[in-house]
Amino acid sequence: MKWSKKSSAVLAALLLTSVVAAGCGGNNAANSPAGSAQPEGAASTGLKPYEVVMVFPDAPQKDNQLVQDAMNEYLKQTYPELNMTVKLNPIDWGAWSDKTNLMMASGDKMDLLFTADWLGFQQQVTKGGLLPLDDLLAKYGPDIEAVEKDYHEPAKRDGKLYGIHTHQELGGTQGVYLNKELVDKYSFDLTALKSGKVEDLEPMLQTIKENEPGVTPLVAPSFPLEAYYSSTNLDSIVSIAAINTVGTAADDYTVINSFTTPRYMELAKLTNKWYKAGYINKDALTPGLDAWKKMQAGKGFAFVGDMDILADMEIGKAAISPNGSIKAGREMLQIPLNIDRLQTGKMTATMYAISKSSEDPERAMMLLNLFYKDKELLTLFNFGIEGKHYVLQDGQIALPEGQTTDSVGYYHDIMWQIGNQMLNYTRVGEDPDKYQNYEKFNEHISSNPSRIFGFVFDPEPVKNELISIDNANKTFVDGLKSGQLDPEEVVPKMLEKQKAAGADKVIAEAQKQLDAWLQENGKK
Repeated sequence: MKWSKKSSAVLAALLLTSVVAAGCGGNNAANSPAGSAQPEGAASTGLKPYEVVMVFPDAPQKDNQLVQDAMNEYLKQTYPELNMTVKLNPIDWGAWSDKTNLMMASGDKMDLLFTADWLGFQQQVTKGGLLPLDDLLAKYGPDIEAVEKDYHEPAKRDGKLYGIHTHQELGGTQGVYLNKELVDKYSFDLTALKSGKVEDLEPMLQTIKENEPGVTPLVAPSFPLEAYYSSTNLDSIVSIAAINTVGTAADDYTVINSFTTPRYMELAKLTNKWYKAGYINKDALTPGLDAWKKMQAGKGFAFVGDMDILADMEIGKAAISPNGSIKAGREMLQIPLNIDRLQTGKMTATMYAISKSSEDPERAMMLLNLFYKDKELLTLFNFGIEGKHYVLQDGQIALPEGQTTDSVGYYHDIMWQIGNQMLNYTRVGEDPDKYQNYEKFNEHISSNPSRIFGFVFDPEPVKNELISIDNANKTFVDGLKSGQLDPEEVVPKMLEKQKAAGADKVIAEAQKQLDAWLQENGKK
């Protein structure tokens, strides 16, 4: 890489001394007087030194400081006019919510903050913890806009933008993984799965059950009701509220309870049938159970879940799964049964925001923009220092000789969290064309938007009901999705509990907000 060639002397000093390179500023950068220790070119911009604090979820990295120092030296050499350094503040996943909530409540200095709907984005906006980004993006985010300009709407609240989506795959595909060795052994005809229906897997499961003692036909946790039902059948709004997309007219925006569709009952009954037949492992709901370990041990045949994104994906088209094969330690086929529509929720599942406590939001946006154009900076953040934390083999990332993921000092898989993912390297073992495949896949996804793409539900009017419904569901949902409960007996009881918890109010509120959105956008 250009970085390793032009900065080898500085890098050697970093590795030998672990001392921050002169001019990086470290923790004192934000407090340095204007003009002191400024890189060449900084004076002409009039920008005072500033340290951008990045807060993101990640396992602790032994060499976090070394990588931070290397990033700062790179910023100094490449973008002296920005006169900024970065402080990496990773927070372990298990402590993420508690720590970030406390930091936000205490007004701790944060600049760039990873956020997502599933990590409390809505609450962060509601509580005033995030800054609106519209003006900052217009002035300092040209490289963000080059790839993300069409996908900001889902992160807007009251007309203002609060999150910047990572440029990545715009959706997913769900289907079934199959142990290729067993497929070949029994000469299974996979063309049946071109129907896109998981039901057509059943004859294969039966064959494995009857002829392969000790092999689980359908390994769980991995359930059609979890990995396949909602993406295939619904445009989800919140909790139980959704639009049914199967057998409904394109202009039908009726909000329904997602547990009341005929397809939900069909799949619930199917799962129950498979459980009773012994196709699904009985310990599927054991906390911490790793289904892939069964595949590694040769004790599993099929697995329902999200697929690798490959070139020319089609419903029912079998292909070798690169990541599935790595996880299973054996060749795995993947067969897509559904390809997502462009959904609002996907656009708010991986974002960066700027905290209200930022002392220089402009500089924060400048740094975020760099992650959308600068492959070298992105590589430092994602993979560490070349030669120490990784080497390049035929253009792919590999561990240095003699190193393991545990010993190397900086190894994580958070490439999906920030910036333009299409600039990333792939790891050895991954499809070298992974990101080209993403770009092609995105063309397909973006051409098939959800009928309510851009609609964002405000949960505030029914927040208590949503909590009550979630509590009511806990008694039933896991047992239904694992096949352990009889849906004909249990689903009516669950619906009663949901109704008592306020389901009707949630559905009505979702319909009210959706109708208003449709009216505003000329769809009704």
